[in-house]
Amino acid sequence: MSDKTMNPLPDYEKPPVIEVVYGLQFSPLPELRTPLIGLFWQSIKADYPKFKEMPPLAPLIERFDQEAPTEQPMLEFLQEAPLPRMFFLDDHENWVMQIQNDRFLHNWKRVTDDDVYPRFDVVSDKFFQAWRKFCEFCRSENISKPKLNQLELTYINHIPVRENRPIGEEVTAIFPDIVWRKEHEFLPVPESLSWKTSFLLPKKQGRLHVSLRHARRIKDNTTTLLLELTARGIPEVSEQPQVKEWFALSREWIVRGFSDLTNSDVQKKFWIRKA
Repeated sequence: MSDKTMNPLPDYEKPPVIEVVYGLQFSPLPELRTPLIGLFWQSIKADYPKFKEMPPLAPLIERFDQEAPTEQPMLEFLQEAPLPRMFFLDDHENWVMQIQNDRFLHNWKRVTDDDVYPRFDVVSDKFFQAWRKFCEFCRSENISKPKLNQLELTYINHIPVRENRPIGEEVTAIFPDIVWRKEHEFLPVPESLSWKTSFLLPKKQGRLHVSLRHARRIKDNTTTLLLELTARGIPEVSEQPQVKEWFALSREWIVRGFSDLTNSDVQKKFWIRKA
């Protein structure tokens, strides 16, 4: 736990989380070409029988050498077309492994309303098992050992807007730090919303980025508040024990941050807060 807090983490019987993403970014692996990614898929196909091709993600690095906290994209000069980002999915598509030339990600995501969040320990174990398999494959195929330059943990939450509630009123009820005053002389209640902020992690190990926006769920057209909390950074030493400690710290900041940002009565009533 961080120095600031020693109390147990908040816990919810029905958390609104719909996706958790573990991510590692590393220096590009020149030997990792499409045929080898296909060969790796053969080794995990029993657990991840489905695949998709997706556009690659741009590399991001947290910088601390300037006043304004920003996410800095890394500049790359490519001599050939970038490889796609490959998605490998289990039968139900709850678990997703993502691989590209400089990224390895592993997701749990809710596909149906009946899917139950399996909790952090399960998600963490699945990620490190998948990462270990990938590293073992790299060694067996004489691919360079991935040199980590950024870690990332993201929680995505869907918070349905109650029927006939104006978006400004609902946001204020759930997020007490975001207030839409009723005393406006001219502007009506906003029809949409977007809000972003960031917080520095201890010892400049990264930042917690928080974004909130108004959206509609495609499958049922439900008006939803999409709350995304992403911790991004890296410890001073990026060996596995320190990497695991960084993810534990990031999870604590995400969970406690969610608790700080949302109304305590809403936590108890809708998400059944237990601790």
